[in-house]
Amino acid sequence: MSPARRIERGWIYLDGTRRDDGTIEPGDDGELRFSPFDAISERRSAQISWGDIFKASAQRLAFWRS
Repeated sequence: MSPARRIERGWIYLDGTRRDDGTIEPGDDGELRFSPFDAISERRSAQISWGDIFKASAQRLAFWRS
């Protein structure tokens, strides 16, 4: 299960904050925003599913084509 709160206009928004050591603390009151490219590199630590990355990529394509 992905902790993605929402995917809007090609951005993946997660519920969590980034610690001082660069790791992601899920479930905090903060909000992190990832592009599909960033999400691929942070996929394991942020627990972002490939489906979320694909959906955000498709939204970016549709948004920039209009």
